Amino acid sequence: MMHASDQDLMTVIRSTLPGMTPKMRATGEMCLVKTEQFIRNTSREICAELGTSEPTLIRFCRQFGYSGLSDFRIDLALSLAHQPRGHGFVEPLAGDRRRANLAAKRRIAEHAVTLLGSDDTLLIDNGSTAEFFASALPEEPKRTIMTNGLVVAQNALVRGAHDVLLTGGRIRPRALSLTGRQVENTLEGMRFDTFIMGVGTVEPELGFSTFREDEAHGTRTMVAAAARVIVLADHTKFRKSALHKICGLEDIDILVTDLPPSSPILLAIRERGVQVETVSPEDRPSDPR
Repeated sequence: MMHASDQDLMTVIRSTLPGMTPKMRATGEMCLVKTEQFIRNTSREICAELGTSEPTLIRFCRQFGYSGLSDFRIDLALSLAHQPRGHGFVEPLAGDRRRANLAAKRRIAEHAVTLLGSDDTLLIDNGSTAEFFASALPEEPKRTIMTNGLVVAQNALVRGAHDVLLTGGRIRPRALSLTGRQVENTLEGMRFDTFIMGVGTVEPELGFSTFREDEAHGTRTMVAAAARVIVLADHTKFRKSALHKICGLEDIDILVTDLPPSSPILLAIRERGVQVETVSPEDRPSDPR
């Protein structure tokens, strides 16, 4: 099965159109012509526009090596961002980012908890894997936790064992995260044992990036506020870089992922001095590269 992670997805769709069935071709044409609509609309709205069914829509995404609509649309947004000037950029929906590869994200988060040791001050990023991480924290030892994620804070509070603080800042309603200068102001002069970081994309040469400039700036501030940085990145994050760089590999200590231990990507990352920890969820696909 083809996977477009190494290639530009819109280019791959364009080259594949002539050999598609009429329904598949109509879906591909919508991806290319009405890209923003395809990224932002619900699956039901897309199917109504195309006059097709949701199973057909999923089959279209799987034809390109994706498990479903969510991870396909994340790559489609990245592909749009890398088109020639004039095409613009559409941020992937927070819902798509949350739904992609949930089983692996949970396993990654649970494994990351085992790496904390005696650390008692944690800085935790926003995002679905970070939310699983906060839920997996045991009651003991009691820790002081600061986060820019509203759901992360809620999950960390469930057992009533930890002291939980928010960075402050402007709320991004769809992402349920905090952003803006207040994040930087709050973290000034603070030092945490470990920062648990989420990312939009990972590339061995370019490092870690995300989809929004304000998010990248806030995350860089969080990296600087911790003695150690652990990155949580499932296999869907190893793709073309997003628009805004967070940091390079030299700025992080540990990467936790569900890519196979023998993956050439992980070999390149290890060679840069990063400790790599892998998990093996049952539904992990073959190495996308």
